[in-house]
Amino acid sequence: MNDKEIARLTARQILMFLVDFAIVSYSMAHKSPMARKSIRDYWRWRRFDQARFSSSIYRLKKQKLIRVYLEGKDKYLELTPKGLERVGKYTIAEMAIDRPKIWDQKWRIVIFDIPDRRRTSRDILREKLQRLGFILLQESVFIFPFECKREIDYICDYYLIKSYLKYIVADILEGDQELIEEFIDKEVLLPSMIKKIKEIKEIKE
Repeated sequence: MNDKEIARLTARQILMFLVDFAIVSYSMAHKSPMARKSIRDYWRWRRFDQARFSSSIYRLKKQKLIRVYLEGKDKYLELTPKGLERVGKYTIAEMAIDRPKIWDQKWRIVIFDIPDRRRTSRDILREKLQRLGFILLQESVFIFPFECKREIDYICDYYLIKSYLKYIVADILEGDQELIEEFIDKEVLLPSMIKKIKEIKEIKE
């Protein structure tokens, strides 16, 4: 790691270090033992500019995103509920769905019926699904070819809309060839995936 890389340490990186995807998705409001780390562990994890690190810690404490305390010989950093919420926003903004090399030929369908009083959350969900590469099948029905339940659950938990949404996995979808072509155009599905599927079918026949 060079000096330029060391200088990139930010308060945001510290927040992201303190919590991972699984913990945030478990709960944005509950304290978790994995939402805290000792400064000694941070030091082991990476080299960093100590002066900038201290400045970032001070700023995070002032914003009430973390708390710092002593336990034994170690000094610990711990996310507050407000800090967990901030990390959640970072994670959603950077979220991407893994795309395997081989498509399992299943469709993931997201159906939701969010009331008008939750219109903002509904609009956010639509925007997030489109950004993730989903295709609008019909009003409030989106479709995607790869496994994404973890990501959908995360968004729903964060915006408190899980009760309004259904996640369906379908083996057969009538007229799916048009969808396949559209997902290829969007570079979500690759032509090589479809070619591989056809080759497998030919071998079985």
